[in-house]
Amino acid sequence: MKRTKNSLKITAILCVFFFLLSCNNTVGDSDKSSVILTVTKIQGINLEGGDADYLMSDVQTEASYLANPVTVTLEAKFKNPAPLVPGTSYKTSIMIDRYTVTYTSPEGDPVPVAFEGRLTVVCEVDASVDVEIMAVRAEAKNAPPLNALIGTLNVIWAVAEIRFIGHDLAGNGVEATGYLTIYFADWADS
Repeated sequence: MKRTKNSLKITAILCVFFFLLSCNNTVGDSDKSSVILTVTKIQGINLEGGDADYLMSDVQTEASYLANPVTVTLEAKFKNPAPLVPGTSYKTSIMIDRYTVTYTSPEGDPVPVAFEGRLTVVCEVDASVDVEIMAVRAEAKNAPPLNALIGTLNVIWAVAEIRFIGHDLAGNGVEATGYLTIYFADWADS
């Protein structure tokens, strides 16, 4: 009898434990949403200020530190292109409310610290939206390792992972990730 009571207690505790474990709704769990968010383009700038698929980041421009914005195109699509119910629901629209930028160096060089930004953008299904975000903060240029580039000919090659995080209007997490190559240096001011 005592053995049966202990077995029932252990079973009850395990049931509660697994129930609580299943309640973990992490941000970015996009399996439940019927919509997928995609980064279709990240537009950086070259040394002349023209559009490029990379970013040339000058660590010091005429004795000042300037942030580097980029334009990102995001697109929302149905996971199942032929929904069972005709028409789209407003609940399938995606609200993007933050982004993170994390740098890595393919060559193993030190890179600036990661950061997070906030924004409010709605992306409708079967449409795209352009957002301008900071790819490099001005503060990062006045801190190691970027400030060590000032007055030198050295270049740090880095890749920025830009992750957009939000949810559809039904509350299901959605996220998308894009990558941008960045060349940090004290480029000649002209």
